[in-house]
Amino acid sequence: MSELGLLASILISSSAGSALGFATGLVPGLHVNNVAAATVAYAGTVLAFFALVGDIVGSDDCSIMVSCFLVSALVSHCFSEAVPNTYVGIPSGDAITVLPAHRLARAGLGWTAVKASVDGNIAGVLLGVGALLPVSFVLGPSVGLYESIRTVMGYLIILLSSLLVLSDGLAVPASRHRTFLKVKRTSKVLAVFAASGVLGLVVLDTNYFACAMPGCQNPFVPRSSLLLPLFAGLFGLPTLLLSIVGSQARAPVLTCACKVRSSNGAMSTVLSLAGGVLVGWIPGLTSGSSATLCSSILRQPAEEASDVEGSMRFIWLYSAISTAGAVLSVGALFTILRSRSGVMDAVTRFVPPEPVSASVSDMLAPAAILLSMVLSALLSCIIMVNMRERLRRVGMVLCLRSLAIGAVLFICSLVAALTGLRGVFLLATACSLGVMPPLIGVRRIHLMGCLLVPISLMFVSW
Repeated sequence: MSELGLLASILISSSAGSALGFATGLVPGLHVNNVAAATVAYAGTVLAFFALVGDIVGSDDCSIMVSCFLVSALVSHCFSEAVPNTYVGIPSGDAITVLPAHRLARAGLGWTAVKASVDGNIAGVLLGVGALLPVSFVLGPSVGLYESIRTVMGYLIILLSSLLVLSDGLAVPASRHRTFLKVKRTSKVLAVFAASGVLGLVVLDTNYFACAMPGCQNPFVPRSSLLLPLFAGLFGLPTLLLSIVGSQARAPVLTCACKVRSSNGAMSTVLSLAGGVLVGWIPGLTSGSSATLCSSILRQPAEEASDVEGSMRFIWLYSAISTAGAVLSVGALFTILRSRSGVMDAVTRFVPPEPVSASVSDMLAPAAILLSMVLSALLSCIIMVNMRERLRRVGMVLCLRSLAIGAVLFICSLVAALTGLRGVFLLATACSLGVMPPLIGVRRIHLMGCLLVPISLMFVSW
């Protein structure tokens, strides 16, 4: 295998993965993990295709090409998902809680939200690549910090979950009854977190995936497949449904240019790196939960994150943590041999992780994966910047109620096709719980108890 052939194969697989991941990011409710699951399910066909491409360009390692394809899709998905997250499912004006991107879109600053996300994603990739070796050295076998933490991992996750629950009280504005309001809001958060945790336990720690159900002809659905209706019901459908059934909101004026100063200084950079480490190395921690924890440090306790700069800061931080965590998870995969995302788990099916040594052969797979991530980030950034004027023309269409209805129908059809009646029932149950946080005035991120509770209990019971 020539060096030129290897570079060509990486470029082709990265471009293909970037295109597919960018497309999935534009579809509300479709996650890149679904692409990873489909790639594993049709591994033979995928390997045969990339083997053919490898023969053409002079590369004989189709497994590395598939891995580059997957991680490129992961990175590009992080970029393009900013579009539906900003323009699709904008709630009506009487909604109690509004996502930061929707808040900016309602103010006519949709492109500002998208641009903040693009900037954060690029910063996250650069931070992740720059910190990959030192983080892997400290947490990996060389220093062994992760191995020391692993003995108390369950309690660490419980601590982080507690901080996540308590962080919502920081957003209560100053008033005579602030203490009472903080207790009231924290109680609501705890109830939402606990309810989602129970639902997560049912899905991940019981035989629901294989138990007999009346009228259900699918005797078995993999637990990993049930994550699709679980997350779609908790996070995707509620936002869309509330925007549909609520009073029709005024269509936002889609201003493209906005001179707003964003406070992404040294502290934001440090916190995004810390959040990326949590996402890339600690099980159960997602970009949203890490961003919420980090954003509570950025603001004063009495400050509401409802202003433009606060919304931009959170979007930037969330995006930076997402891509930094994706890059840093490569270090976790090749040092402690742990996958921290669905995409990285799929990568292990094609490139079995082994401890990296100083040999060139051992460095080939992680180096190719990192190069693919950087290439995907550059391609996605170029596309997103060039979409500015196009978004100005079609942004009004993205805000239409009919598109939200179409997204709901697509998600329901996808769940029914992949998981059957068992998944549809879970989708309905999760959606019933997912609509509660916006209605009672707490953040949706506390629904991540569906992962944090089962994982923490698993570690504690070991």
